[in-house]
Amino acid sequence: MPSAKYGDLVAPLPRRHANLLLQFRTNHVPLQAYLARIGKAATPTCPTCHTAPETVHHFLLACPTYALHRAVHYAPLGFSGRTLTTLLNSEDALRPLFNYVNATGRLRAVAGALDYPDSDSEGGDADDT
Repeated sequence: MPSAKYGDLVAPLPRRHANLLLQFRTNHVPLQAYLARIGKAATPTCPTCHTAPETVHHFLLACPTYALHRAVHYAPLGFSGRTLTTLLNSEDALRPLFNYVNATGRLRAVAGALDYPDSDSEGGDADDT
């Protein structure tokens, strides 16, 4: 069972965002390294840069193909925010994280468009009562 802190983190998220965040945190996201591990891909090598296994860390923080997307979308986090721990555990990092994933288009086939919900709709807790 996930912790209460994680539950609070994903509570305001749409289901597909919460599912993808959990997949990132457990390394069960459909990237090449995972797909190769379960026998669904021939190689774990990143299909865009061909230089390293496509792990969660590689996709989110290291792949040279997505360097511009990282620079644009992770800028609000500063340098200290560019770690897996921050990206996958901080409420402040969720919008940049999902905007980055959406901009790369890498997981669109399995997760669809991952536009982050507007903060205006997050304030409408009246529907939760």
